[in-house]
Amino acid sequence: MLKFYPDRRLPALRRAFQDLLAILWVAFWAVAGWVTYQTVMGLEVIADGIRDTGKTFNDWLESFKGAVPKGIPLISNFLQAQAGQLEKHTGDPLIQLSQTVRQDIYDLAVALALLIAVPPILYVLLTYGPWRWRDAREMGSALAFVRAAQAGNRVEQAKAVLAYRALATLNFTQLMRASRDPVGDLSNRDYDRLAAAMMDRAGLDPWRLAPPPDPDRKLLVEATPGPGGSAVRER
Repeated sequence: MLKFYPDRRLPALRRAFQDLLAILWVAFWAVAGWVTYQTVMGLEVIADGIRDTGKTFNDWLESFKGAVPKGIPLISNFLQAQAGQLEKHTGDPLIQLSQTVRQDIYDLAVALALLIAVPPILYVLLTYGPWRWRDAREMGSALAFVRAAQAGNRVEQAKAVLAYRALATLNFTQLMRASRDPVGDLSNRDYDRLAAAMMDRAGLDPWRLAPPPDPDRKLLVEATPGPGGSAVRER
């Protein structure tokens, strides 16, 4: 059972503020990684320039091949072959180089974005996240303990358990703040103050351990007879 926020308003607001800070932290570094990625990907204009240069060379050579007179023995074939060789050694290599440069830019953009975004995000997820999960599970377990005590009509016994647990787990400052005489409270079976301190530490309001109302209980009060000799009975 999980309970993510305490009963009391101030601790609940504190937890909500911490959750908000964690979410903002993750969002900030995710955006920072995305901005880094977009910035580095802007270098694609270099690859585009290399590609356009290669295409320009090929267009020139294609125009040249189209302008070569046809039907001239040896000369036509020689010029066509030379234009094809120039395409292989100028335009085509530039186009292939642009593809390689584009892939390198993409790899660099992804690597830098992950390097910037992942470590701070993982720091929060691996520190605050587990602590928050344990905190919610602890509050949920405390709430389940209280509900089980109420369901079994063992509220006083539950208070006793909480009082002894408070004596064992609270530091002396917390213990003396909860009760001026913890040992005397235990001796007198006055568990309310220590149990309330333990409930508060677990994130629950002490009113959760109030005895459940008994619908069959009847209040009978015999009033002192009045001047007329009549008695008042209240139910």
